Amino acid sequence: ASNPCLNGGTCIDGINSFTCTCVAGYTGDTCETDINDCAPNPCMHGGTCTDGVNSFTCTCVAGYTGDTCDTDINDCDPNPCMNDGTCIDGVNSFTCACAAGYTGDTCDTDIDECASNPCLNGGTCTDGVYSFTCACTAGYTGDTCSTDLCTPNPCKNGATCIPQPGDYSCSCVDGYSGSTCEIDIDDCASNPCMNGGTCTDGVNNFTCACVAGYTGDTCGTDIDDCNPNPYLCLPSPCENGGTCVPQPGDYSCSCVNGFSGTTCETDIDECDSNPCMNGGTCTDGVDQFTCNCADGFTGDRCQNDLCSPSPCENGGTCVPQPEDYSCLCVDGYSGDNCTIDLCSPNPCENGGTCVPQPGDYSCSCVDGYSGSTCEININECGSNPCMNGGTCMDGVNQFTCNCADGFTG
Repeated sequence: ASNPCLNGGTCIDGINSFTCTCVAGYTGDTCETDINDCAPNPCMHGGTCTDGVNSFTCTCVAGYTGDTCDTDINDCDPNPCMNDGTCIDGVNSFTCACAAGYTGDTCDTDIDECASNPCLNGGTCTDGVYSFTCACTAGYTGDTCSTDLCTPNPCKNGATCIPQPGDYSCSCVDGYSGSTCEIDIDDCASNPCMNGGTCTDGVNNFTCACVAGYTGDTCGTDIDDCNPNPYLCLPSPCENGGTCVPQPGDYSCSCVNGFSGTTCETDIDECDSNPCMNGGTCTDGVDQFTCNCADGFTGDRCQNDLCSPSPCENGGTCVPQPEDYSCLCVDGYSGDNCTIDLCSPNPCENGGTCVPQPGDYSCSCVDGYSGSTCEININECGSNPCMNGGTCMDGVNQFTCNCADGFTG
């Protein structure tokens, strides 16, 4: 007899019947049905299942592999990130976390730290990895050439600061030396004073104090003690415009006003007598003084009290100001000296009452009027109080209705 079992199934005879034992992958009474190995779908992550006989095949989407597409392909193997970048795997993709100083999808681009022009004052920028170097122009230093070596001037005693590459030098005025012109050159080092004279060093000069009987810049002249010697006044030892007067074997100084002392060396302090009154501050000058007065006072000696007597009228308070005063007026008054009565004449119209305010006034209006000066007659007809076609006539704080025929009230 023919085998009724399909697809390689084995037939088992019964009494007026048979049974089919199916090979793997088939089912049904006669093994006619191919079992769908794709139900439920065994392919993961969006893979497409193709059914076979007792088997299936998965076609995976990009980024996955494996019999059931269960394995995420490692897009970081081999590492695509350059310059020590760290690779982070994605699905059919990767992301590079770049090391400092690099950028780009694969960290292949060295960031130009010079793009922002960080070097100041004409410095030249050289790019590095996550760094830059500035070559500074003469006279500047610092990471970004921000430090001006000549500001503030490091050179002392009036010297000029000269910029140098990464440094500075000082051009000293006559009489000084040293890297910052800090040394006053000793003009007495050569002992220029003769005949026992004592040398006093100055700036690019010296002065000789001669022993009795000698004079001259270097004490080289023997004084004739029998007669006034004009050479004692050459050069004049008198300071601050004083006049040298020769004396026998000596000299004296006739000082100009404001100075005293043997050689007119002392500026007389005209502030010693405290000439400034009422708390004024004294500044000494030559044969004069200046008073800086406290608020509210004037005059050469601050003798004028601008608030006494008070120039402020109508109860105003005098407030001292620098070389001046101001008036703090009571309510209802204004003006420099509070002379203006804001309520006289009464600015309020229609019987309004003027109410003083600080530096101003307000109007308290009688019934029926409004406005800043009570100039507005309130329209009592505004609410249309007349009924049934009546005509409203406005009055002061009242109205009158002219009623239509047939109405009253």
